[in-house]
Amino acid sequence: MMTLINIDHHTLARLANDQSMQDTVAVGQPGGWFVEVDLNGTRGRLVSRRGSVRVFSRFETLARYLKQVGIEHFSVNAEHYDATPTRSRPDAASRLARTHEAAEHDAWFREQVATALEEADSPNAKWIDHAPAMAKLRQRIKEGSAKRELNED
Repeated sequence: MMTLINIDHHTLARLANDQSMQDTVAVGQPGGWFVEVDLNGTRGRLVSRRGSVRVFSRFETLARYLKQVGIEHFSVNAEHYDATPTRSRPDAASRLARTHEAAEHDAWFREQVATALEEADSPNAKWIDHAPAMAKLRQRIKEGSAKRELNED
């Protein structure tokens, strides 16, 4: 029985550079491909930074990655490969749009805060005590409720 270990990108590149691997295999699974290497009786699987097995959805991407790492010859095990994707990724365009919207809102909010601070620090700023301000606010709320009740009738 072979021992199975996880290896990261840097370890795989070092092993390829040292030519320490007996064999490299692209293993097919539903939705993509992962990499296994034979290290004299120990199998190593390429994992992502988070520690999960790194799955390549396209074989071409896997082949390009292995070549960049320094592995130009590898075997392919397509026994369990199924092209049906098993994972879905959010649409990049909508994700980017949400990011831009958040950045615009953040800029607007920071501008509002800066303006309010400038007004508050101005020598012409008028300060109102809490009690009269709250009384005025309660009156406005009451008037607004009364107007809504009239409009509903």
